[in-house]
Amino acid sequence: MSISTATRTQRLTLIAILSAISFSLMIFPQFPIVPGADFLKVDFSIVPVMIALYWLGLSAAISTIVIRTILKLVLANEGVNTYLGLPVNIVAMLSFIIVIFIMMPRFQETSMVRQAIAIVVSTIILAFVGIMMNLFIAVPLYAQFANFDIPKYIGLWRYLVAMVLPFNLIQGVIWGAVSMMVLTMIKPLHRRFNS
Repeated sequence: MSISTATRTQRLTLIAILSAISFSLMIFPQFPIVPGADFLKVDFSIVPVMIALYWLGLSAAISTIVIRTILKLVLANEGVNTYLGLPVNIVAMLSFIIVIFIMMPRFQETSMVRQAIAIVVSTIILAFVGIMMNLFIAVPLYAQFANFDIPKYIGLWRYLVAMVLPFNLIQGVIWGAVSMMVLTMIKPLHRRFNS
């Protein structure tokens, strides 16, 4: 087996493993962080995606998101909630990892100050994307297909400002902080993987 073939095999294997871990973290543990919005739950499925991002590149991170999404649809489908929630989740996660990767292309060479700045900026973008996705996609679709009329039951702006906005701000900080800690802890494995 050639070096290029072995490297390709290792890459595909690692993407598959990280996708499976990401899928598992979508299911458990999840926890709500905004009072009155128990349906907005943080999960840690971003962490394996961030590992793929900094070990293998942006295309591998996107592949990890795609595969764990397919696994969710096939193995843990909850019907309407899954079909309506996943697109919002995918776009939010993509916006987060793309912004953080633009600001911090090489984790190994990035100072903690730069990491913190990258987390803050990507969190702000995540919050903006979350509001836009809810305003134009999730809220109308939930009203149409899940009989959950958010403007009627909660109030549109109350929902966006008091629930979606703080949820995404807190989620972004959690995603960034946990991912940076894990990436720091597994640096020796990264060096071994690349050796």
